[in-house]
This record gives sequence, C-alpha cells and structure tokens, in this order.
Amino acid sequence: MTNKRIKELADFFYSSNNSNIVPLRISIITGQYSGNDLTYKEFIRLMGILKNSKNLKKDLYNFREEIGDEK
Repeated sequence: MTNKRIKELADFFYSSNNSNIVPLRISIITGQYSGNDLTYKEFIRLMGILKNSKNLKKDLYNFREEIGDEK
C-alpha cells in the first residue's frame, strides 16, 4: 500500500459523520472493555505502521501507548 493510498483511505473514512456516506469507521480495542476511536491522523499513523513495521507487536504496543497518552 502506498502513502497516497493510505491518505485516500483516510480522506474517505473521515469525510463525513453520516453513515449513509461513510458506512463504517475503524477503532482499536485493547481489551475486553477498553479501546479508542481513531482520529484522522491516528488512522494514517496506524496504516503506516501496518505498511512498514519490522516488529509489529512492538510498534502496535507503542502506538497504543501514544494514543492513550494523547486522550
């Protein structure tokens, strides 16, 4: 996946709060009852991790910690 495609996906998923226009969004779940809705920038960061990570577990853990600190 290219960076251009990641941006296109983010632009689509965050183009509207109307479910007739954007039928779903992506959130992360970190346990049975906890998780976060992703912002536009967080979505792009997550897709970049999925595209480029050499150590997915570590990178996803760090991402989860970062977005938890921002909220």
